[in-house]
Amino acid sequence: MDSENFAFLQETLKYLGFGGKLFFSDQFDQKVAGEPKEFQVSTDVFFDEEHRLDCTLHFRRSEQLNMYFFNKYEAKLDDGKGEDKERVQTFYISKGSGVTLKEAYNLLLGRAVNKDLTNAEGQKYNAWIQLNFGEKDLNNNYKVRQFRQQYGYDLEKTLEKYPILELKNDELRAGLIRSLKKGNMHTVSFEKKDRIEKMFIEASPQYKTINIYPTGTKIIRREVAKQAQAAEQAVVQDPLREGDKESPKETKEEEIEGPVRRTARKAVMKG
Repeated sequence: MDSENFAFLQETLKYLGFGGKLFFSDQFDQKVAGEPKEFQVSTDVFFDEEHRLDCTLHFRRSEQLNMYFFNKYEAKLDDGKGEDKERVQTFYISKGSGVTLKEAYNLLLGRAVNKDLTNAEGQKYNAWIQLNFGEKDLNNNYKVRQFRQQYGYDLEKTLEKYPILELKNDELRAGLIRSLKKGNMHTVSFEKKDRIEKMFIEASPQYKTINIYPTGTKIIRREVAKQAQAAEQAVVQDPLREGDKESPKETKEEEIEGPVRRTARKAVMKG
C-alpha cells in the first residue's frame, strides 16, 4: 500500500468515527503486504454503560486502481441481555462518506438521523432516516424509512414550541440542532416558572415532534404537534445500499458529541 492510499484510509476512518491510526498496526501492515483481495478488521465500542457496538470493517482492493478501499462495515448493537436483543445492520461507504459510527449506534437504538443523500440519478436531497425493525430486505438488513422535506418535519420550528433555554443562545442552539440531526439524545434545560429542569430530547420526524425523557431510558411525554400522514408518505427504501452516494463530509462529530468512552480496540484480520 502506498502512502497516498494509507493516508486516504486514515482520513476516511477518522471522519467516520473509527480513528485515523487505530487499526494500522503491524498486523495490519503484514496483512496488506500479502496483497489480499479483501480483508476485515473487528473492534468494539461503548457509547454508554449498557450497549456495546461490535463492528466488522471490510476493506477491498480495486483491481483497476490497485488501491484498498473501506467500502462497508457491519455494526451489531448488544445490550448484554441475550441474542434476541441484538440488532445488526450493514452500512455502505461511498467515496469515503456514509453513516458514521455514532450515527450507526443511534440508528440501531431506533433514533432518526438527518442526512444529505444522492439518488441513483445523481440528484441531491435531504432526508431523515430511521431503521424499520419490523422489516428486512433481501440482504437481511433492516429496511430504511426516509422522511424527506416534503413530509413536513421542521426540527427548528418544533423546538420553538418548548421552553428550551439553549435556544436563546445562537451557539448553543446551532450545536443542539447539529447534535439532534446526528440522532443524538441531547441534554437541554427546560425553563419552568420556579426552576430550571434538565431533560433529554431526541428528534422524532415520524410524528413531527421531539421525544422528551427525564433520564436516558424512559419517556415521560411524547407530544404530537400533528398526526403523521399515511405511512406511504414516508418513502420506505434503503438509501444506504452499496452504490448509493452521499453529499460531501459533514461537521466532524467530535465537535458536537464530546468525548466518548471506548474499550480497548482489538484488530482481527481475516483473509
